Amino acid sequence: MFDRTCCDQAFRDEDSRNSRLEVFENEKPIQKDKLNNQVYDRLCTLLREGEFTPGEPVRVSQIAEAFGVSAMPVREALTRLAAVGVMANVSGRSVGVPMMTREELSDLRDVRLEIETKAVEWAVKNQTSEFVNELEIMMADLLKAEKARDVRGFIKNNYAFHFRLYQQANSPVLMDIINTLWLRVSPHLYHADQRSRHRISNDNHKLIIDAVRGRDVETAQKALIADVTGSYDDLVLALFSATSA
Repeated sequence: MFDRTCCDQAFRDEDSRNSRLEVFENEKPIQKDKLNNQVYDRLCTLLREGEFTPGEPVRVSQIAEAFGVSAMPVREALTRLAAVGVMANVSGRSVGVPMMTREELSDLRDVRLEIETKAVEWAVKNQTSEFVNELEIMMADLLKAEKARDVRGFIKNNYAFHFRLYQQANSPVLMDIINTLWLRVSPHLYHADQRSRHRISNDNHKLIIDAVRGRDVETAQKALIADVTGSYDDLVLALFSATSA
């Protein structure tokens, strides 16, 4: 649970960011069956796509209205996200993505490296020609986003590439863990300009594909480590360079 005083410092005034909630205006009402899971999945998508700015509160009632549901399924979904540190309560009516410290980002990076390198190991062992072809198609989308300097497009395609890679491990438990880790970091990636490292990241993606094709676990893991570590180094620099100057 977050201390109210800390929340007051971490989150900006609600009235100052009402104009930045346009994303909810285009949301379609959710079907009434399986509401809780549908609301949860919709929130996860918005988090991965950077529609929640870290440190900015959003009213539960606004989310419920945008989704065409009552506040109850929204609160239940938010409770699930809060339990794993993705969201935090700001007040009885508002929630938000909490800001992260250097130490929290470092811890998140280290856990991701441990989990995701294992997923890559299993994926390589389960390699098929069809799987490699899928990765190459996704690689083409990443290159297009890099050339266009499309930050949102690159991050979305990067998510698709990595998750297709990890899905080849054939471990639902592992995927659940990885999904939670990505939900925690994704909102921050959208608000740190990393266009300068898209080429470097794509170079690592190419190495991963070549290693998967050749069933080379060690090389695939090294490329993944370089990709994740470089992304986190740039993220820390973007988020904390001003405060450390």
